[in-house]
Amino acid sequence: MDLFQFFTYLKQFNADVALIGIAVWGLTFVCKRTLLKKLKRKYITLLPFLLGIALYAGYLAIVGGLHADQETFGKLISQGITCGSLATVIHVVYEQFIRSGAAKTDIKAACVQSLLADFCTLTDEQASELAQNIAADEEKAQKQLSEFVGEDTAKILYPALKNTLQTL
Repeated sequence: MDLFQFFTYLKQFNADVALIGIAVWGLTFVCKRTLLKKLKRKYITLLPFLLGIALYAGYLAIVGGLHADQETFGKLISQGITCGSLATVIHVVYEQFIRSGAAKTDIKAACVQSLLADFCTLTDEQASELAQNIAADEEKAQKQLSEFVGEDTAKILYPALKNTLQTL
């Protein structure tokens, strides 16, 4: 089995997204502690999603699926953001369960708090309510997020936050 066949095999199980998500988490972890440690943390928030898109583009190039059309571009962005979302979830699980040794009861609330930590500080109740609203009432969730981080920032963060919570 050559490399191309291996990647094609992984694709049928969506293992490609899982492996790329793990790689994105690792790269983000290393970048935060080396190259980007002097950069403000709020600028690093979107790093996993950008790395997810970049690594998924590389993956598509390897398997021959990278074409200059709108469908491929949509798939690239969607799957890349999913990889970034998985990396964010891995980070939250690592921070909440492994590194700190203390488990939070609501992993979705912990993800919300982690993604918004560089923009605002949310209580467990606020984070849990926002996570529930994202799942149930998009308009209410966007309004609530705008109150926490501002309207312009909310427009940027909402898709990443929604996708991250959907992976749980």
